[in-house]
Parts: sequence; C-alpha cells; structure tokens
Amino acid sequence: MMAFPIQALMDEQKCYDYLLLALHPQGLHCPAGHALRPGQKPHDRHRAPILDYRCPACGCVFNAFTHTVWQGSRYTCVQMVLILRGIAQGVPTEHLADELGIDRSHLLAKRHEIQQLLEQRLSPLTPAG
Repeated sequence: MMAFPIQALMDEQKCYDYLLLALHPQGLHCPAGHALRPGQKPHDRHRAPILDYRCPACGCVFNAFTHTVWQGSRYTCVQMVLILRGIAQGVPTEHLADELGIDRSHLLAKRHEIQQLLEQRLSPLTPAG
C-alpha cells in the first residue's frame, strides 16, 4: 500500500475545531460542568490551537481534551483526526503508524481504548441516554 503525506495537507486549527465540536457539541465546559463566559480569554496558549482555560466558577484548568480519550496525548490535532479516520476505515495499525510517523504500540493501545469506548456507547445492549 502506498503512503500519502496527508497530514502535511491538513490544517491544525480546522482539525481542532472539528474535534472540539465532536467532543463538546454543547460547547466547552469545565469538568465540573461550569460554562465558559462569552469572550473568556484562555489561561494558557503554549500549545495553540489547544488552549487551556481556567473556570471562573471553580478555578479548574482544562482544555478540550480534559476527561477524553485524548487527555495527556502529545498527538497533534491533525494526527488525532487521521487516527480516528483510519480506525473508522479499518486501516491496519502498522500502516497508520507508518503513515503518521508515530509509535505502533502506542497507536495500538489508543485504538483499543477508542474501540472500547465505541463499543460501550454504541452497544445495542446499552440503554439510550
């Protein structure tokens, strides 16, 4: 199979915006459920476009990936989107890791984590919430 440098063609900000909407369809909130104030400035910008915010109600510092499968990940937003795309398309882990230039064993562990979450949330035995 031929590998294409697709991640070089993708926009980091657009991938972040996609992930933000997918992970937080009701808008970004702190882990305690407090909403950000309209126009609230980020607490930290060192990993832009991933911005850290401090909750005005409880003081908790969080970002779009806090309490998600991506928390603590060092993948770029482009890599995260391409990982999700690859898993959805059934691309083998080894090929996906080679294409993205990431460690296969870490990717395999992340793939299993994502598949387990999907199984829990989309199982026909799980009551609709």
